[in-house]
Amino acid sequence: MSAGMGWAAAQVGYCSNVHPTHDLARLKASIEQHFQGVRAQRGLKQQDSGLWISALAATGLQQKSAQAEFLELLQRSGLRLTSLNGFPYGQFHEGAVKAAVYLPSWAEPKRLAYSLELAQILAQALPADCHQGVISTVPLGYAATWSPTLQQRAEFQLRELTTSLARLHRETGKKIVFCLEMEPDCVLENTDQAIAFFRRWQTTDPHHEYLALCFDVCHQAVMFEDCYRSLVRLRQARVPIGKIQLSNALVCRLPSVDDSRRERVLKTLRDFCETTYLHQVKALDAQDRLVAWADLPAALDDCAKHPDLFSELRIHFHIPLFSEQLVLPELSGSQIALAQTFDYLADHREFRPVLEVETYSWGVLPAQLRPTTEHAQLQGIAAELKWVEEQLRQRQLLQPQAQETYADAL
Repeated sequence: MSAGMGWAAAQVGYCSNVHPTHDLARLKASIEQHFQGVRAQRGLKQQDSGLWISALAATGLQQKSAQAEFLELLQRSGLRLTSLNGFPYGQFHEGAVKAAVYLPSWAEPKRLAYSLELAQILAQALPADCHQGVISTVPLGYAATWSPTLQQRAEFQLRELTTSLARLHRETGKKIVFCLEMEPDCVLENTDQAIAFFRRWQTTDPHHEYLALCFDVCHQAVMFEDCYRSLVRLRQARVPIGKIQLSNALVCRLPSVDDSRRERVLKTLRDFCETTYLHQVKALDAQDRLVAWADLPAALDDCAKHPDLFSELRIHFHIPLFSEQLVLPELSGSQIALAQTFDYLADHREFRPVLEVETYSWGVLPAQLRPTTEHAQLQGIAAELKWVEEQLRQRQLLQPQAQETYADAL
C-alpha cells in the first residue's frame, strides 16, 4: 500500500454527540472522561475525533482565554480535532428532540452564526499537519416544513458561509469545509437530490469548494440505497464528500405466513420506540415504491393494521456497528451497507474522507441492549472502533501509523 492510502487506527474516531455536552463545562469534562477513556481502551496516544460542540459551548469558545484553555485540553488529552459535528444546535439528550434537531434550519440566521463560530474553533484547533477540517451540518432542513422561500433563504446563507470560509482559508491557511448530511425526510435525503443540488450549486457559487457532502451509512441504508453504487454516482457527478459517518441502521424483516410470529416481532420492535429521537421508517411496497413514516410508532401501527403489505422495515435508529442480530433473528443491522461502503473505499484508494463512528443512541437502546454503566458504554464505543479497524484491515486499508494528512474531499 502506498503512503497515504488508507487510515491509521488513530485517524478513526467517533462523534461525541453520544455524550451529553450541552455547555462548555460538560464538553471539557467529557473530553477528559469519555474521550480519554475510549482512547486508553484502544491503546492509543492520540486519536482523531469529531466533537459535537453545541451552540452554547461554541459561543463560550469565542473568548480567547477559553479558547486557549480548550486547545491546551485537546493537547493534554491526545485529541486531534480534525472534524466537528455541527448538526445538533442545542439540547440533544434531554427531553424530546425529535424533529427539533433540524432547527435552526439553514434558512435561519442562527444556523449561519453557529456554523461560523464552529469554523473559527476548528481552524484554530486543526493539527499543524492537517490542512483541511470538515464539519457536518443539517441537509438544509426538514422536508415536511420546507418551502421555496426557505430554500432561497438557505442558499443565500450558504453563500454567506462559503464566502466566510474562503476568507478564513486565506487568513489562516486552514481550509474548513461544511458537509451537508443527507438524512431521511430532509430536503436532501437521497443520492439523486444530492447530485441535483451540487450540480446547480457548483455553477452558482464561486466558493463552492467549501461545501461538500457528509455520507451517513445508516441514513442511506434506510433509504434502500446501495452504498457502493451511491458513492460511485456521487463521485462520478463530482459531488465532494468530506466525511463518511459509519453507522448501522435497524432492519426488521416481517414474517409473511406466521401471524403469531409477526405479532411478536412487532411487539419486540416497540421496545425501540422512545421519546427522545426521531426514528424515520422506510419500506418498499409490492411495486418497489418507497413508503415512509415520520417515526417508528406510526409505522408499527400501519404494519399491525395491514399485515401483508410490507416485508421489511428500515429504521433510522443508530445501533452499535458490530450488531448483526438484536433480540430476535428478524431484527438486524444494516451491515451490508457498511460492507458496501468499506468495499468502495478499498476499490478507490485515492478517496480518503474523514471516517467517523456515529452511534449516538446507546442511551436509548432497549433495556436488554443498553449499557448499564458509563464504563460499559465506553467499552462499547471502543469495540465499535476496533470493529472498524478490522474492516479496514481485511481490505488492506489500515495503516500502521499516520503517514499523511487527509486529502481534499473528492
